[in-house]
Amino acid sequence: MIASKKVFAALAVTAILLTLVANTSIFTTPVANAQGSGTIRVTTWESGDSLEPWNNAIAAFEAEYPDINVELEPVPQEYGTKLLAQMAAGTAPDVFQVGDGDVARFVREGIIEPLDPLIEADPDFSMDVFFPGVASFGQIGGETYLLTKDYSPLVLYYNKDHFDAAGLEYPNPDWTWDDLLAAAQALTTEDRWGFMLPNSWGDWLWTRGILPILVQNGAHLLSEDGLTAEGVLNSEAAVAAVQWYVDLFQKYGVAPTSEDVAAYAGTDFFANGLASMMWTGRWPLKDWRAIDGFNFGTMGLPAGPAGEGNTLCWAGLAINAASENKDAAWTFLKYIAAGDGAAEFANYAFTAVIAVAEDQGLIDDEYDGPIINNLLNVAPIPEALSPFATECVITPFQQNLERVFLEDVPVQEAMDAAAAEAQTCLDENNS
Repeated sequence: MIASKKVFAALAVTAILLTLVANTSIFTTPVANAQGSGTIRVTTWESGDSLEPWNNAIAAFEAEYPDINVELEPVPQEYGTKLLAQMAAGTAPDVFQVGDGDVARFVREGIIEPLDPLIEADPDFSMDVFFPGVASFGQIGGETYLLTKDYSPLVLYYNKDHFDAAGLEYPNPDWTWDDLLAAAQALTTEDRWGFMLPNSWGDWLWTRGILPILVQNGAHLLSEDGLTAEGVLNSEAAVAAVQWYVDLFQKYGVAPTSEDVAAYAGTDFFANGLASMMWTGRWPLKDWRAIDGFNFGTMGLPAGPAGEGNTLCWAGLAINAASENKDAAWTFLKYIAAGDGAAEFANYAFTAVIAVAEDQGLIDDEYDGPIINNLLNVAPIPEALSPFATECVITPFQQNLERVFLEDVPVQEAMDAAAAEAQTCLDENNS
């Protein structure tokens, strides 16, 4: 059954990409129908070398639209706090960067301009230019509020030399939890672990990295309406998913614990051969590709009992609802998210624009192709379901998961406690 779904999904991805690439070439050139004039202010939390794509994109934009001047205002420290203070004072920039965890909260507070009216009135813009699933992270309740700047799904990396030495077949799109565990057990030796997750820096409580496991078992941390944690966070499916995750460390010993990671003092486990497989974002891919003789591959995440599942770490761009120059702000926003500005950012991070990815050869690339194919399996994050998700749900989840690891608390007991704490907090905030 899973294999047939994989084939269908692969065909669906191919069909979608071919159709959209064929119809989106307009967005690889400056977007037509420039609107607005004057100065707009733009802010980001990035700094240093990370400002290079911003500066390049802004210079190209101003050359194309000389009537609009863009002032970039980097805020590398306490970005969210300072941005909210500017909002309250009425001095916030016209366009600002937003992390995925703040989208629902900013929308709820009415500080982000809804984009659908602008999109519908613009004959030269379509949301179809973006990869399916990625654009949804800028949407709340089916309404679009932000356009994607950059993102990363979770990726399964594997060391081909280790697999070859163990006589194992490489991971493939039909892989399941059982396949991953069997390979991890076969690859674990006295000198290395078969598998490292949920990231490359060893934080075993990182919820974004654990979320796909819940999704793959038909579970979540929060109900779709964002109001209920009890019966969801501690459901049978959720507890089983968390138990599978915990067993990788405690029962099977195929993954390094946080103490193991600390003992190696910042060593790159995957690049240095301490882990045969790694479950993390796309971020280290560029550096790993640059290592001479490092023979590795990438694959989408394996399927669980309920099928496939993944999620994103995502950042988007929004227009200030109080901006007095929304026409110019929209002209800039669509340029930087879907036009030539997006092509500039794609030199530094994963692009959401299909035509840009095609131009870069990412769709057929041996490393990036499997990552893109897995985008169909992206599920929403708890932060998109409730503006209180971080405080009310993720915090008690992490705290109680830590008790499982450090105090040998049974998973069911820990998730029951987390669900009760989460529900109390949600009820208080939603009342």
